[in-house]
Amino acid sequence: MIDRRWDPAPDSDESSRVWRQSAVGTLISVSDAQAAQVPSSSAPIIAVASGKGGVGKTTIAVNLALALHAQGHRVGLVDADIYGPDVPRMLGLRRKQEAASVTLFAASGLARSRLEVVDRHGIQISSAAFLLGEDQGLGVQAGLAQLLVRRLIFDAAWTEVDYLVVDLPPGTADIQQFVFGMGTRDVFVLVVVTPQAIAHQDVRRLIADLGRHQAVTLGGVENMCSQICPSCGQTTELFPAAAPQESIWSSVPKLASVPYSYVAARDADLGKPTMVTGAVPEQVAAYSALAFAVHRRIVGDEVPDG
Repeated sequence: MIDRRWDPAPDSDESSRVWRQSAVGTLISVSDAQAAQVPSSSAPIIAVASGKGGVGKTTIAVNLALALHAQGHRVGLVDADIYGPDVPRMLGLRRKQEAASVTLFAASGLARSRLEVVDRHGIQISSAAFLLGEDQGLGVQAGLAQLLVRRLIFDAAWTEVDYLVVDLPPGTADIQQFVFGMGTRDVFVLVVVTPQAIAHQDVRRLIADLGRHQAVTLGGVENMCSQICPSCGQTTELFPAAAPQESIWSSVPKLASVPYSYVAARDADLGKPTMVTGAVPEQVAAYSALAFAVHRRIVGDEVPDG
């Protein structure tokens, strides 16, 4: 059984909470009665990916999920970056208590057991961070990593969802190959890039790899396209832009450009995403436009490229 209580973290404000779990480290967390609520797995996956780390992919995934919810969609958010699962903290959820072990398989007699999901700001969240202390690393080999991600996607106790937003680790390794090659449901990929040439180079590698799979590339998000001055509100460029011949925009459509904001970055560390606080209108407008474009391209109002 799971202790579902949330406690304020001792070193944070009221918006940040600690995940407390009585059966430390287990993935067997939901009763058969709860598991019976899980619908058939048909919700399309929106995989948020990048060939490069440090581009703000998790921030995009969190705020995209919140923006989709704000537009009336039922959303699940999967934290598939199991080596750096930061989604819960960005949503104000923290677990200080370290786990003695992590069990990857359901116990005998609990064939319909499901992983616990947590509802936050109207979206349902599944993450490996709920199984470990926030200072613990998860050192597992490729096969076990894929197994855990599969359970986070397929064996979580989702109630009716329209979309599953999946935050992937950077690169094109085993976890990405598993998600991109998933043949049991529709997979749509949203790529995240920053303006500089080196980021575009790595994302071009990702786009080339996607050509081997049935996953559909929806388009891209240009993150940190400029910086909003916290004092005067003026914007300035953060990076030199990639030359047209090195840019990904000749291959995929740009669905949104999100400016960098010190205020938004500070709030994210405190578990207060922009789509919740509304503190940075320029970002709220960008994420709202992104959610609208993603939904329209998936439902076929616009034909996806790729």
